[in-house]
Amino acid sequence: MSRPAVNILFNVSANDVACTNPAGDANFVLFGTGDKLVWRDAQQATGDLISGASYPTVIPASGDLDAAKMFLMDYSTGLYNQIIKAGSTLNSGTGGNFRYVCAAWFSGVTVTIPYLEAYDDSTHATWESEPLGDGVAANSVFKAITTTNALPGSATWAGTPLAGTDSRIALDTVPIPSAQYVYWNMRQVLSDWMSSWPTSAWYNNSLVFAIHFTYS
Repeated sequence: MSRPAVNILFNVSANDVACTNPAGDANFVLFGTGDKLVWRDAQQATGDLISGASYPTVIPASGDLDAAKMFLMDYSTGLYNQIIKAGSTLNSGTGGNFRYVCAAWFSGVTVTIPYLEAYDDSTHATWESEPLGDGVAANSVFKAITTTNALPGSATWAGTPLAGTDSRIALDTVPIPSAQYVYWNMRQVLSDWMSSWPTSAWYNNSLVFAIHFTYS
């Protein structure tokens, strides 16, 4: 077997439907070279220029708050494109019990189950930065839930913190047997204690999400 191709796609429509084309369709947009995922305040909107005004998420004065919106920063168009169904309704979140939000298409077989992980940078070596929990995986701001085979089950789903191999999600229950899609949903959770972070922690452009699997 050779290494399967993997395409990452995001649903930017209001329709909770499966992806029909690994290159993108009427609902899903292919994640391209230079593109980024970001979370923004409610003022940010689809069609806003990446080079224009940016509305960062706001740390709550007390307790926890889910980031209002998740976006694909599409550098092929220069525009923000909201991933409308992302997140849950916990902590005033605007998501819900949605299944077809984030997708990965595999062109062929894997030896191991694919996992979604988060790292400090593209070396995939560490997960010690503040957004990934500062050494405590449970404190990662990023939470995810696998939806390959079913809905999250509740609009208030919590998800699993993402922090390297310490805390990650399996994107299916078995290795990939043939060409197929896997799905997940994601949220970003902000807490009052994060106000003590240095400014550099909030402007960390090196963080990466990775899908980890083996093949032969």
